[in-house]
Amino acid sequence: MSTKSQCSLTFAETNDDSFHPANDVRELDVRPPDLSRTGVEAQSSTHRVWHDYLVQLGVHAAIMNLSLPPAGSQRHAYLVGFESARHDAAATEQLLALAERIWSRLGSDPILQFDLSNVAHDDTETNLIAHMLHRLGHGVAAQAHHNGVTVRAIYFRKKGLHPPRQHDVSSLKLILPLFAESAAGGVQLALQSQRSAMLEAMFDRVSLSMAVLTADAKPLFMNSAAKAMLEERKWLIRKADGSVSSTNSKQSKKLRESICAAATADAGIVSEHVHRLDSSSGEFRLAYVLSARSRSGDTTMRCALLFVLAPGKMDAPTQLLEALGLLPSEQRFLGHFLKSSSLGNAAMDCGLSEETARTYLKRVRAKLGVHRQMELAGLISGLVLPLHGGGGTRAIGDGRHDC
Repeated sequence: MSTKSQCSLTFAETNDDSFHPANDVRELDVRPPDLSRTGVEAQSSTHRVWHDYLVQLGVHAAIMNLSLPPAGSQRHAYLVGFESARHDAAATEQLLALAERIWSRLGSDPILQFDLSNVAHDDTETNLIAHMLHRLGHGVAAQAHHNGVTVRAIYFRKKGLHPPRQHDVSSLKLILPLFAESAAGGVQLALQSQRSAMLEAMFDRVSLSMAVLTADAKPLFMNSAAKAMLEERKWLIRKADGSVSSTNSKQSKKLRESICAAATADAGIVSEHVHRLDSSSGEFRLAYVLSARSRSGDTTMRCALLFVLAPGKMDAPTQLLEALGLLPSEQRFLGHFLKSSSLGNAAMDCGLSEETARTYLKRVRAKLGVHRQMELAGLISGLVLPLHGGGGTRAIGDGRHDC
C-alpha cells in the first residue's frame, strides 16, 4: 500500500545521519528518558538521541508514525537508522509502504513480533531498499494511543541476533507514549513556526510600517517596511536599549508614553493615540498607537501596535481603477488632471482639447459618483493599497501614452 497520499516525503536537514523526519517538519527535541533540557545544547543532541537510545534496547533501525487528531488528519513519519534514504524520496516511500504492510498485520493487537525474511517485498523494493533491509532480521511492530494521538513503530534488530526477549518487547512498547508526547509537541511547534513565517511574509508585502511593541517600546515584531523606516532614521530610531523612539526629541516622550499606555491598558479598555512625526527635512508621518491583547483574553499578553502612515498619494493601482469602470484613456486623463492646477493644463498635458477634457472629466465623475475635484482627489487617494509594488501596477498618469 502506497503512503504517498498520507504523508509528505520531503526531508528536513540535520547534521547527523542517524535520525531524520520523513516529512517536512522541524526536528523534534526528543531525549528519553530526560526531556527537561532546552536550548542550543539540547537541540544539538537531538540528532543522535533516538538512535543511541534504541541501540541500548537492541534496536538498530526503526520506522515510527504519528497520527494527530482529528481522525489522523495529520500524519508524520520518522526514520531512525536508515541513513541512505535521507535524500531519496522513492526509497523513503518504499520503506513507509513496507511499514504499512507490517502494521496491517497488527490489527487491534498492541504488539507483533516478526522475521523480516518472512515479509514479502515487491520488485521495486528489491531494487530501492534491499541493501538497507539486508542487514536487518527480527523485528517488533507496536502501536498505542496516547492523549488522542496514535503512534505506531517498527523496531528492527540486526540480522543474526536472537529475537527480542519479552523484557525487550515490553520496553519497546513503553517507548510509544513517550515518543507520542514528545513528537506531538514538536509537530505543533513546527506548525506554529510555519504559520508565523507565513504571517511574516504576508505582513512584509504591506508597505505600511507595522510594529508590535512591549510597554517599554521594544519590538516583538516588525514588518519589512518598519525595519526599513528604522534603518532610514528619518522618523523613527532604535535606541541603545533596543527600544523604538521618534527622531524628534520633543515628540519622543509622548510617543513612548502612548506605547506604554497602550501596552498596559486594562482589559476592556481600548487605548488609541495619534502622533505627528516630523523629520529634519520638514516631511511628516502620522503614527497610530493602538492597544492589543491575546485572543485568549490573557491580560498578561498585552502589547502596543504601531502603524506609521504616509500622506495620501495619487497613485491608485490600475486594477482598482479598472474595477471602478474607468477606461485606460480615462485613467490617464485622471492622473494628469489630479496633478494639474486646472482643466486646461491637464488637457494640454494630455494633448486634448479643453472640450474633450471636460467630457472626460464628466464621465469620470459620473462613474465614480463625485462632483467636486477635492472629492475626486480624496477618493483616489483612499484607493491606494498599502502594498509593495509587484510589477503589474503603475501610477495613473505616468505619461507612457497619450490620452
